Amino acid sequence: MNREIELKLECEPDVLNRVSQSPVLSRLKRGRASARTLRSVYFDTEDFSLMKSGLALRVREGGGKRIQTLKTESEGGGLASDRGEWEVQLERNEEGPNLNRLPASIKARIRQAANGAPIAARLVSDIHRIARQLTTPDGDEIELAIDRGVLRANGREAQVSEVELELRRGDPASLYRLALELADMVPLRIGLRSKAERGLTLAGDGKVEAIRAEAVAFERDVTVEAAYAAILRHCLSHFLLNEAVAVESGSSEALHQMRVALRRMRSAFAAFGKPVADASAKQLSREAKWLATAIGRARDFDVFIATIVAPVLRERPDDKGLVALCDAAEKARKRAWAGARAALRSARMSSFVLRLALYIDERGWRDDEEANVSRLEAPLSALAPKILDRQLKRAAKLGRHIGDLEIAERHELRKRLKQLRYTLGFFSSLYRRADTRRYLHALAELQDVFGALNDVEAAHKLTEELTALEPILAESGRHILAHHERRARKEWQSALKLWDEFRDVEPFWR
Repeated sequence: MNREIELKLECEPDVLNRVSQSPVLSRLKRGRASARTLRSVYFDTEDFSLMKSGLALRVREGGGKRIQTLKTESEGGGLASDRGEWEVQLERNEEGPNLNRLPASIKARIRQAANGAPIAARLVSDIHRIARQLTTPDGDEIELAIDRGVLRANGREAQVSEVELELRRGDPASLYRLALELADMVPLRIGLRSKAERGLTLAGDGKVEAIRAEAVAFERDVTVEAAYAAILRHCLSHFLLNEAVAVESGSSEALHQMRVALRRMRSAFAAFGKPVADASAKQLSREAKWLATAIGRARDFDVFIATIVAPVLRERPDDKGLVALCDAAEKARKRAWAGARAALRSARMSSFVLRLALYIDERGWRDDEEANVSRLEAPLSALAPKILDRQLKRAAKLGRHIGDLEIAERHELRKRLKQLRYTLGFFSSLYRRADTRRYLHALAELQDVFGALNDVEAAHKLTEELTALEPILAESGRHILAHHERRARKEWQSALKLWDEFRDVEPFWR
């Protein structure tokens, strides 16, 4: 078995020529480029049970050879995939995959995943590949492959336009450094989905859905440093897995999940600020905030149309003023989405993602002169209560006079509670579920109400913006806001009650 460590970068087809002519490649190249045409057939059950079990089985034809490859799921957890890989050259009379050429343990795993279902060809990729061997100044050896082609499955097609960086020998961090150099010159995006995974989408209904964050689970003895790295990696993966869904399909939920991922990421930077306390984390947090703001406007208009305008319009479908306001909001939403896509396709976004990945993999926090190694290597279970106490104290201080809070103060309390909830999500696996359930439920209920109140406040700003452009819409705007203000007053009374209930719940970490 070999291990394949690879970083995938996606781009528009016309960008690939610029990559191949990059001064970076001229400086690092070793020998001449090679060009090949590759046809790969991926085999699976009808419902893709192998892929769903983390297995990719293919037979690739090229250069007069037929190579069978079995890849397992990535184990690295970072942007660069780190997969087990078994390759064997097939004889001419072996038309399909030959499972007998695989180790017994892998063969058994395939049969268990298939569960008796027939394994057949499900996806075909036709790729023209230009590969170059590179050597970095530190001696790391990397194969850079430029892939153009098409995927075909279930009568559907998808274009392939990728740059793959595969580590042949050396430090995996060299992949990120090379990708950063390339991304500074040409617009590249991080790709988390393999060709086989993209084929799974094609073979299904062709749609990809938003992905919610899974719980972060730790052993009781996990160190502060290991937990910090795992949480950041988890947040980054959550963000990137939703990026393609948001950009390609315009999914409002996927865009929301991206904002959630960025907020969780910034909460992690804040929570670990004292034991880590490095300048890189502060800069990365600022970039995460920039990106959240850049995509946030589109999400705000999504919510405005769906939860503020639409309910009133359903009650008065023939109101021409409301219809006109909805049309104006939809036009503004499209402009906001164009801005969000531009930010997500920008060099700044790619640089942020790669720098964060490099920061995690290289433990960049240790580069800081003030890094406290003893704190980093201490158990998280000892630090978690202190972090949670500090965040609860910040929220409680502002909520002490909750009935007298101004709008801006309510918004700040909401942000502090949200940060507490995200941090609780990071640490809750250290405690018994029975102990955490009641507290998290009370906090979630409180946050839901604050979220609804925030939507109404955001509606004021967006309505003012729309009516400033088209004053004729002002009356309809006032009607909509009056409708939701009545609801907001009831919601605020509910928030006051829920705050009292939340205060009475004993923090489970003490």
